[in-house]
Amino acid sequence: MKQNFDLPPESGEELTALLERSGVDFTREGETFRFRFASGGCVWQTVCCCRESRVLVYGIHPTPVTDPVGALALCGEINSRVVEGSLFLAEERFVFRTGVRLTERFEAQARIAAALEYNAAVLSRFWERLAAAAQGRSFHL
Repeated sequence: MKQNFDLPPESGEELTALLERSGVDFTREGETFRFRFASGGCVWQTVCCCRESRVLVYGIHPTPVTDPVGALALCGEINSRVVEGSLFLAEERFVFRTGVRLTERFEAQARIAAALEYNAAVLSRFWERLAAAAQGRSFHL
């Protein structure tokens, strides 16, 4: 007989527990979670999609992209610098996606938290460049 801890973690349950424990105000529609993230004066929407033992994290920059050519060039530059995840354009917004596969229950929430933190760190690190590129301006660090 399999024990509860022998079963793979269910990502939606683990994400719910983490967000509730952290005091995050979130909405859940099936396996899709939405909430706001803030760092250093920057505020953006984060969407998490859960499927069995996998969580995909999408950080969405709020500035509408008016220069897709320049924005795609910046995506390529940033993607060459990040280790986890990727930056792309969707619905005229920059989106940074990270993901995590949960392999065991004891560290599931810590792994989700690490994916959320990495996603937030990348967005906040490149915030000004993303805003400038979205509007067709260049911004160099």
